[in-house]
Amino acid sequence: MSKIKILSDQLTNKIAAGEVVQRPASLVKELVENSLDAGAGEITVVIRNGGKSLCQVVDNGEGMSRDDLLLAFERYATSKIATTEDLMAIRTLGFRGEALASIAAVAIVYAISAEKGADSGFELRIEGGSFREIKPVAALPGTNISVKNLFYNVPARRKFLKSREVEFRHIIDIIRKFSMIHPQVQFILIHNDREVLRLRPENLLDRIVNLYSGEYRENLIKIEESQNGVALSGYIGNLNLVRARRGDQYLFVNQRFVSDRLMNYAISSAYSNLISRSEYPFYCLHLELDPTAVDVNVHPAKMEVKFREQNRIYRFLEESVRAGLQEIMHVIPDLTRFAPEHYYSPGPVSKQTDIPKHEPVSGQGDEKRHTAPSDEEFSTVSKLQTNSQTEMQLRAAHRTTDEQWSARAKRFVEQGLPESQTEYRPEVPLYQLHNKYIITQVKSGLVIIDQHVAHERILYDNAIRAMAEHPWKAQQLLFPEIIELSVTDFSLLLEVLPFLEKIGFSLREFGKNTIALEAVPAGMTWGNESTIIKEILDHYQEYGTKDASIQHRVAASYSCKAAIKSGDKLTQEEMRNLVDNLFATKNPYFCPHGRPIIVNLTLKELDKRFERI
Repeated sequence: MSKIKILSDQLTNKIAAGEVVQRPASLVKELVENSLDAGAGEITVVIRNGGKSLCQVVDNGEGMSRDDLLLAFERYATSKIATTEDLMAIRTLGFRGEALASIAAVAIVYAISAEKGADSGFELRIEGGSFREIKPVAALPGTNISVKNLFYNVPARRKFLKSREVEFRHIIDIIRKFSMIHPQVQFILIHNDREVLRLRPENLLDRIVNLYSGEYRENLIKIEESQNGVALSGYIGNLNLVRARRGDQYLFVNQRFVSDRLMNYAISSAYSNLISRSEYPFYCLHLELDPTAVDVNVHPAKMEVKFREQNRIYRFLEESVRAGLQEIMHVIPDLTRFAPEHYYSPGPVSKQTDIPKHEPVSGQGDEKRHTAPSDEEFSTVSKLQTNSQTEMQLRAAHRTTDEQWSARAKRFVEQGLPESQTEYRPEVPLYQLHNKYIITQVKSGLVIIDQHVAHERILYDNAIRAMAEHPWKAQQLLFPEIIELSVTDFSLLLEVLPFLEKIGFSLREFGKNTIALEAVPAGMTWGNESTIIKEILDHYQEYGTKDASIQHRVAASYSCKAAIKSGDKLTQEEMRNLVDNLFATKNPYFCPHGRPIIVNLTLKELDKRFERI
């Protein structure tokens, strides 16, 4: 008996499926590619249970005859290439002839197709790679393929699938990519009988706005460059669209989404002087060049490509994006919405900005009373999301001294704390270094505290306690803030919403992929609520898999984004509150992500440095 055997077709198809079909999103990608190659102008994707139970793609493309429908599910059967020369100049999305055979090997497939002008079509059924039947049916022109119970016959593979929500987000990402490079095509996405997306034919700018939110329209920079047979078009985002997570970076080559680290780095490097290493800009760019100058046949999933003139393409991308960013001075981000000094910020260690004394505003002279505002007035004004001018007017109208205002603010801060610890001990002085570190003396020497991660630990412990015991105290916004989200962000929000509510956020649905924020946790800085919500979602998606449970992931995301920042100047009292609250936590030495909070420098170490011992 020979040791070497030829594998059966069923087994080879299952092996190929491991390369081509990794999850429901993979098969959606392959089916949508076929629909686009067939000239479809309308594509509907129907999903159940995150794609694990059903992935259905319906198009109005050119359709197939009975014979072609049968051949389409044979391995290495394709209508897109015929010669070696064709392989060297690919102009279609699919071409290898592996996808349908691989999908049919690991699922139950129903395929209905009818050619344009035909009176009827044909339905084909395949289970686990085995042909079952083909029969004539009444059908509209185009193709309708339903894939049910993915990996039902490969249970080991099915166990590796993620939750319904995670798999669904991967499918959303696939649809987003196709819809941005094909804005002239109508896309409809339905999940569990709920219409998630309906994108009508439109231009690229409108397509991006409909996929994300209205704020993108005013914050995109158009790119239109060409050089020696290579053209680049699309949009890049200004600094208002920078996010704390990867995922909103789209590079297409000849209408194919590609994942090329070097070319993506070329684009990101154009932003190098504008953003930090942990920030990621938005871009949707289409690179068009001679198909013979790029090899797309380097990976079964067709996500990677090789360029014949790699260095030239790299320089072209970087220079084109950098030229577009020259307009950044005309579309600089609205930094005032992030500036804490423009808001009154009640909280555990919130910034109490020192505002200089001002003369009474017009119409508010000596006839006005000279007493400080009442608690009710103070509370009402605090809830208004106003800038510092309103606060100045209020103080001028009431002739409130800085001391009176600070005392009133301090009392409200203490009332808003989940667990107030405001003891002040002046006998141990505290010093702030570069508005980043707090230095204080201890018996053994001195300690240096990172103010951001210290506050992060405090907020994290309070959030975990709120989720486990009693919900955190919330502060109502006088006017709800309307926040538009992308489909992905909205899906993430639904996943973490119960835990956000326990720590003091109050949100309700306000339309498709839009929420109304009505309350925030007591102690959170006012005026940047929308930013913090989006940053929590970014952080949760970027680092979520590294924490043990969803509660910990949400708490870690909230604490990281709501904590005071490096660079925030703190008063002696704020530093004292921070240190007192830090040492009341269970683990004051490390933040929720494992970063050290405290560095201890002993007298012995200092003596060694000064060569005393």
